[in-house]
Amino acid sequence: MRNTQEFYYEPDETEQLSTAVVTAVAQAHDEDVLEQEWLISDDINTDALDGLFQERNLDMTIQFEADGTTATIIADRDGNPRIKIESHR
Repeated sequence: MRNTQEFYYEPDETEQLSTAVVTAVAQAHDEDVLEQEWLISDDINTDALDGLFQERNLDMTIQFEADGTTATIIADRDGNPRIKIESHR
């Protein structure tokens, strides 16, 4: 059975959420963002993902599987997202 490792990433206010997820997955796997083989658009509608948190006033959690990870995005009551990556590699 594989070990699961957790990694957290907090995007800054100007970073698109889809970009932050790509960065978080790459960092969790110790890969360069531009050299990783995974394309977020193969698994997620990036426009929809970015749109969920544009207002920054939602308290919500979303979760999806991508590139050998479970990605969980948790927004606090001010809508500030925090990304948790559980790597299953």
